[in-house]
Amino acid sequence: MATLLYAEIYLICIIIVWLCLFWVTRRSSGSASERWLHITLVAFMVSHAANFLFTLFNGARLIPSLVHPLSYIFKTVYHLSLCVGVYTWCGYADVECRGQLFTSRKKQLLTAIPLAAMAVLILSNLWTHQLFTIDEGEAYARRGMFHLEMGLLVAFTAAFSIKLILRRQSETDPIKRSHMMLVASFPLCLMVAWALSFIGEGVPVINVAITIELLCLFMGTSTQQISMDKLTQVNNRQNLLGFLDYKLLNHDEKIFLLMMDLDYFKTINDTYGHLEGDDALIRAATALKMACGGFKRRPYIARYGGDEFIVVIESTKPEAETLIACIREKLEELNEQAHRPYALKFSIGVGEYHPGMNANDLIEAADHALYEIKRARPPRPH
Repeated sequence: MATLLYAEIYLICIIIVWLCLFWVTRRSSGSASERWLHITLVAFMVSHAANFLFTLFNGARLIPSLVHPLSYIFKTVYHLSLCVGVYTWCGYADVECRGQLFTSRKKQLLTAIPLAAMAVLILSNLWTHQLFTIDEGEAYARRGMFHLEMGLLVAFTAAFSIKLILRRQSETDPIKRSHMMLVASFPLCLMVAWALSFIGEGVPVINVAITIELLCLFMGTSTQQISMDKLTQVNNRQNLLGFLDYKLLNHDEKIFLLMMDLDYFKTINDTYGHLEGDDALIRAATALKMACGGFKRRPYIARYGGDEFIVVIESTKPEAETLIACIREKLEELNEQAHRPYALKFSIGVGEYHPGMNANDLIEAADHALYEIKRARPPRPH
């Protein structure tokens, strides 16, 4: 009866993770965070499947002559995929906190050294039996190396969790802040599962705890995706209005709203096609991300519509002017790297919040300033 119950639990975990994987793959925008989440889901689905197969073969004694070797293989695969899943979660967390440890192949290899060392210990268990044993009666038992493994996994994830929590302090978007806190809870999930694993050798608490955490991550990512512009991967207009309503009631310094559009963007679409126009919008959004990334309190970025973008910064006026200069500088850098026959430029109007203004008032003030700048710019080139 226990064998059937545990097999059902593992199967439910597999189905939940598979559904999350299906929807992440289906809606994928190609972002780095989605790629890491995709690999994480695959790794943990493999770990659940390995435990499911172990339960079937070991508990139900399927193919008696192969029970012992297959039990060792399935449990070894489980531990390996658990480590891989934790490593890829760290990649996901690093992207979420805008870290630099997973930005290149070389850095990824360096951060994988602890994982490789753990993989060697797991594989060596086939001879040393220091991680787990399966006796002649096919009873599975954890050994001292298991607790070393769990301790290292908790420590490894905790380092990235702390980075996320610290980075969260400078994040202005409340949806993003909530998601970062949710991601940062992963080490706590491992610690609780590790503690509960002392209840019994066969109780599937680690898999269940990880599945619940993955489901929460998926739901949090889905909430973020609803509020994101799919093309440029910045916040969309709907999220912007909600953010402004929140920020105008919760701020410590002055608020400046920068409304900008790309000069002569219609000419790019008409001359080079809409695919090139999409590439130009992505480049513009990338410049905004690069410019805003250097500020301690990260400005909020949104695509307002078409080629219009909005950046909201809570700061002093000199810092807002510094941001404008930085945006222009980063866009020029990307223009040089792109080697296109045209150069992207922003016209930027600034609106300053004053008591009594609502979100629409602030947007309208910046829009009016942008209109005055556009009216004064040179005629469209032919």
